[in-house]
Amino acid sequence: MQTGIDPKVDFAFKWLFGREKSLPILAHLLNAVLELPQDSSIVELELLNPFSDQDRGTDKLWIVDIKARDKRGRLFDVEMQMVNEQFFRNRILYYWSGLHQQQLVRGDDYDNLRPTYCVCFTNFTLFPETTEYRLCFELRERTQDLVFSSDIAIITLELPKFTLYVEEVSTALDQWLYLLRNGELLDTQDVPPTLNTPQIRFALEELAMLSQDDMERERYLARLRVQRDERARLAYARNEGIEEGIEKGRAEAEKKIRLVESIHSAETKLVSKATTPLSDLFALSLEELTELNDQLAAEPSKDEQVI
Repeated sequence: MQTGIDPKVDFAFKWLFGREKSLPILAHLLNAVLELPQDSSIVELELLNPFSDQDRGTDKLWIVDIKARDKRGRLFDVEMQMVNEQFFRNRILYYWSGLHQQQLVRGDDYDNLRPTYCVCFTNFTLFPETTEYRLCFELRERTQDLVFSSDIAIITLELPKFTLYVEEVSTALDQWLYLLRNGELLDTQDVPPTLNTPQIRFALEELAMLSQDDMERERYLARLRVQRDERARLAYARNEGIEEGIEKGRAEAEKKIRLVESIHSAETKLVSKATTPLSDLFALSLEELTELNDQLAAEPSKDEQVI
C-alpha cells in the first residue's frame, strides 16, 4: 500500500523526524547529511522542540523546524522548506546565529560553545548556478581556504536537483533524498532493494500510520492546502511582476524610439551639430537621451539662425 503522504509537507516532515520515537532515524539522517567521520558520528539525540499541538496550526505558514542536541553538545536545526520565500537565506543565517548564541548564559565561558549545524531541505532550486544538490557552507578565508571556525555549517539539500532512479540509489543520503522526493508513492509492502533498510522501512511505516489516522491525516491535508495556496500566491505574484516588467520595458523602448527620432530630427536642422549615428543614440540611456534632447531643443535651428 502506498503511503499517500508527501514527507516534504512540513507537518509530515516533523511528524516523521521530530518525535521522540523518531530520534534514531533523525540521527541516521543527520549522519548521512553531515558526512561526519566515524568517530564523530551522532549516536544519541535530545529533541529541544518536540512535535506538539502547535505544529498542527493551519492559520498561517508555520515554520516547523526540528532542533536537537547530541551527546557532545552539538546543536542541529533541521528544516524542510517547500516555498521559496523572500529572504530565505537571511532567515536561515539568523536561525543559526540565534541557536548558537543561546548556548551561553551570563557568566559562561566561550569555550563552552559547541558546533551548530543548520540542515535545510528545499523543494526548490536555491542555487541555480550549480547542479550540486548538497552544498555545505562554512566560515573560510576566500583565497587561502583557511577555516576560521569549524563550529558553523549550513548545509542545503535541493531536492529538485536529486534525480537518481531508485536503481541508482547507493548511499544513505541517496536513500533519504529519494524517500523525501517519492515517499508519497512508495509501497510499505514492496520496498525497492536499494531502499530496504531498517531506517527507511521505519520511516515508510510511520508515513503509513499518519495516513491511517483520520485526525492527523486531516491536519496533514490542511497543511498541504496551506502550502499549495502559498506556492500559488507566490507564483501569481512572480507572473504579475514579469508582466509588469514586460509592460515597463515596452513603454521604455517606445519612449526611447521617440527620443532618438526627435534628436535625429533636431540635429539635421542645426548648422553647428553633426548628425549622431542612430546606433550611438540607441546605446544611450533614457536619462541621457532626455538630457540631450532638451539641450538640442534649446539651440536655434537653421531657419532661426541669423545670416
